[in-house]
Order: sequence, then C-alpha cells, then structure tokens
Amino acid sequence: MKTKHALLLPLILIMALSISAVAQEVVLSKVRVYDEGFRYPTDLVGNDRGDVFVLDAVNDRVVVIKVSGEVAEIKPQRDSFYKAVGIAMVDDELWIADTPRSRLLQMGMNGSIRQVVKLEHGTEPVDLVGIGQNKVISDRKNHTITVLDENDREKYYWGTKGSEVGEFVNPGFLAAGPENKVIIGDILNRRVIAYSQSGRFPNIIAKPGIEQGQIFRPKGIVVDTKNQVWVADGYTGAIQVFSASGKYVGVAVKDGGEVLSLSAPMGIWFDKKGQLWVVESYTSKVSVWKVR
Repeated sequence: MKTKHALLLPLILIMALSISAVAQEVVLSKVRVYDEGFRYPTDLVGNDRGDVFVLDAVNDRVVVIKVSGEVAEIKPQRDSFYKAVGIAMVDDELWIADTPRSRLLQMGMNGSIRQVVKLEHGTEPVDLVGIGQNKVISDRKNHTITVLDENDREKYYWGTKGSEVGEFVNPGFLAAGPENKVIIGDILNRRVIAYSQSGRFPNIIAKPGIEQGQIFRPKGIVVDTKNQVWVADGYTGAIQVFSASGKYVGVAVKDGGEVLSLSAPMGIWFDKKGQLWVVESYTSKVSVWKVR
C-alpha cells in the first residue's frame, strides 16, 4: 500500500519539472553549511553588524554565527523557550515567539530574559516582526494576526479560520513589506498575502498550486533590497521569488540549472553581503548561498 508521502512524490516531481522548464532562473551558489549540533532548528535572523542568530529551540538555545566567523550559543537563564518557532530582531533587540507558552521573550546576549510579554486569547505565536512602532504576531491556534503597540500592549487582532482572503489556516512566518505592510505565509491555505497591519488592502503574492509562481507549503519569507519577496516552500524544498505586487520573478536553481530543492526549508534571511541563509530543518543544518 502506498504511503501518503509516496503518493505526493509525483506531484512534487511535476512541480519541479514545470518550474525548471519555463521559469526565470535565480542562480544560487553554496557558500557553506553550518552543522552545530542543531536539532530541527526553525528560524534565523541577523543584526546590523552581520551576526546571524539561529533558533535551535529543541536544544533550548540560540546559536550565534558572528560576522567574524566565531560560533557561540545563548542559553536562557532561569527560563525556557523549548519548542519556540520564530525569532526576530526588533530595534536591535532579540525577540523569540515562545509558541507553546503564549508569550514573547526579549533575550539579552548573555541569556537573560529581559522582558516577557504575555499574549491574550490563548495565542500561540509562530512568528513576529517589527513594523514601525508595532510588533505583528501570527497565531496558529486562533488563526489570527495580533498587533502590539510600542508599549507591547495589544492594539487589535484580526482574522479567523477559513479559506477566504482575510482568513487563515495556520498563519506562519512573517516579513515586513513595503508601505509598512505585513507579508503572511498562510501555511495550510497554501498562499502568501500582504496586508496592512489592520488586515486591509490584501495583495496576493503567491497563490496555491504546483505550477510556477505557486506555493505548496509557504514557510520562510524575506524581502530583499529590491523589495522582492523570497519564499521557501517547506514541502517541495523550492525557493521562489516574487515582486512586492505579486508578479512571479523566478525560482532558485543551482549552478548548471537544476532547481534547488532543500531539506524542509523554514526560516530564511539575507545578510549584509546579500547572501541568503536558509534553515534546513529536516537535516538540522543552516546553509548559506550566494545569489548570482
């Protein structure tokens, strides 16, 4: 009897073939791979100095890959963020979406928990992003988006479970888009949509499907210096690129033109050199790619 994964393999193959046949190529060359004893890492973020912080929450730590090349770890003091999902840099401060415990943590470089923001409505935060004076949070339990003000108090929340625009099924990773919009990976609705922070003016970036410019399981999202939106597909392993208005730009390929297929990519990030960092969760590593 065929398993569920076996039945899906032809679907993934069709997607890979259709993309490689007609899409514009975005060539990535591997720079290096970090394997620092990670256990299913989920997300990463960088600071203005070029340091990169990898959330390795199953090991209850953040791994710091410094611009100098040094690797260190931050372990929380007298607390835990075990099974947290998202990490963000907001005003040069490190924040963690402590998913199972319905809170945000602001953590110092020595592991001290400097601030705990308890979230209402039983929120299970997947990711957070700073936009203007606000923090925007995705909530996988209630299928909503919560916005906090500059004092980390709830301003409002919006959305509900469903398939219509403005509704979600497991909203996941977020990115700050142009015009202070928030770009949301709506995981089980298989799409990426940009909204105003109050949930207005939706702009579809990626629609569901298996053809070029479509998405199957949106995970990591990052916006580059050209305001292009890069999206990692956690199931097919593809990295695709879109304009901020939703026009399909292309798919990442390796040298030689083969479509890049990573191992359950999740969080993605561009460093100061324009290199793309990718958390490959299934193989517990972080890969770094030069964009050509």
